Amino acid sequence: MQTGTYKLLKDSFFIGNRKLVIKKRKKKTSKPELYLIQLSPFEYVSSLFPVPTTSPGEEFTFDFQNRLYALRKIKNQVEVVELGETPEP
Repeated sequence: MQTGTYKLLKDSFFIGNRKLVIKKRKKKTSKPELYLIQLSPFEYVSSLFPVPTTSPGEEFTFDFQNRLYALRKIKNQVEVVELGETPEP
């Protein structure tokens, strides 16, 4: 996944020609409340795991294709940062 800062429109943003959307689960489960999907073609990306932070905005981690990323929402922007390889279970 390409990293960088992107304009957030409601709960969606574009990385190149890929539209990504932050969705909220309809039913409560043991999974995190929020998750990330890609539209056209549809692809489930990952659950968004909340990270407690003192900085403004909301921060999450997620994994995609065996890589770990941080996603930070601040006002009308979202920042995606690669954290490294996903640890083996």
